[in-house]
Amino acid sequence: MPNKASPGLPYTDHRIADYERCLLGAYILGGDIGDGIAEAVFVSGAHRAAFAIIRELKAKGLALDIMILVSELTKRGMLDEAGGAAEIAGLTNTVPSTVNTAFYEAEVLAAFRGRTAWKAAVSAKEALERQEAPDAVVTRLAAELDTVTRNGTGGAERGISFAELLNKNFPPEEWIVEGLITPGLSVLTGASKIGKSWLALQLVTALDQGGYFLGMIRAEKCDTLYCALEDTPKRIQRRVLKQGGAVFNGSRLETRRRTPADLWAFLKANPQFRVVIIDTFQKMMGIADLNDYSQTVNGMSALKDIADALSIAVIVIHHNRKGGDMDGDHMESALGSTGINATADATLTMRRKRGSAEATLSVTGRDVEDTAYSLAWDKDVCSWAVTDRGALKPAISEAQQQIIDLLESEGRNFTTAEIAEATGIQKYEVSRQAAALAAKGLIEKPIYGQWKAKGKFASLQSPRDMQTLQTTDTAEPAQEPLPAGQPEGEPEIW
Repeated sequence: MPNKASPGLPYTDHRIADYERCLLGAYILGGDIGDGIAEAVFVSGAHRAAFAIIRELKAKGLALDIMILVSELTKRGMLDEAGGAAEIAGLTNTVPSTVNTAFYEAEVLAAFRGRTAWKAAVSAKEALERQEAPDAVVTRLAAELDTVTRNGTGGAERGISFAELLNKNFPPEEWIVEGLITPGLSVLTGASKIGKSWLALQLVTALDQGGYFLGMIRAEKCDTLYCALEDTPKRIQRRVLKQGGAVFNGSRLETRRRTPADLWAFLKANPQFRVVIIDTFQKMMGIADLNDYSQTVNGMSALKDIADALSIAVIVIHHNRKGGDMDGDHMESALGSTGINATADATLTMRRKRGSAEATLSVTGRDVEDTAYSLAWDKDVCSWAVTDRGALKPAISEAQQQIIDLLESEGRNFTTAEIAEATGIQKYEVSRQAAALAAKGLIEKPIYGQWKAKGKFASLQSPRDMQTLQTTDTAEPAQEPLPAGQPEGEPEIW
């Protein structure tokens, strides 16, 4: 919603003001000021005043806290301009310096660029309507837009030497759900209405009680915050009762959206919550375009920052794209940008054919082994249970399986046309699917336009050429004399 003070201007809503407070709070608590962040990027005059003092004190290497900042603003007669002592004191209730502020900086910068571009465009339009020379308007517009893309001078030194890294003691790996969930950011994807939310509710119960998830996977006992943003308390109550109506300990349900900053503040004040389940990512972050890589990465990063800073598990539930729930690599099935899976520490993909009581749960992650679980749905208790577990195999579609079966039926090369004729698959689709199988290492392409089963012997001669030779060369070839010294019946070596 546009700001009342700037009618028609985009990117001036209350969300950006919240992100500006997050940035200032992090800077006060020791966070580095990112590249490109200057007074001009802030919508609020109060935030600009506070930032100017914060940046100055940081540049001098001086210690900074709320009292020092209030004192400095008072000394310069800028306290009222910065919103007053209460406003300054509230800044540190947002995010701490341990949280990577890249998400908030990116959003504030994007808003600033949007405002700048809007104003420049309006100004250029009005100038042209006044009959100003187009060349002069374009030159001025270019100069105004230069502030949109101008970079900063670089941030402070970051990182760690490898010598320090090798001497650093890290805590041992911790499993919250054995083999599935560790502290960090995980994403659970699946098609709409296939049972993801039932699975999430099972996870809440297993963690709250301690014991086993899905009937066989060990789960740590801990309080969980379940943000069921697509449901109502009434629906969740009905589902809990259908699943057995367990007596819960300290876990909590929320059905109203929180901002990342608000979520951080709540978890900081309530450290008993070791796991947060967000259902769904889109409902929580409100991203306008899920196909925008930078938006999805920034949104996921904001949640990952919370997980990493507090050493908790944040599990984000997200939808799969249409048609991506059964075929192909499960890591490529999530709706929207690849930035969602790229940012998460682990991806869990649930797949089920409509009407089936069976599903698979595929798991891939930085700290987890690639694993596939077979699940069965018990309609009496509305719950999933593991029926089998194994290594995660390359996912293949029905068409790809047909191609593999054909190639394995004979130990020879097949042309694309031969595969299309034998399987009934369109030739162009055979080329696409066969190339995908070759990329996965499941079949081979010994000659251009030909395919063979992995590891199967096949002649390097074209099958069509072989067929031509067999049909045209009907005469018996003359017997060549054996080279001198070669025993009769032995093959010639050449």
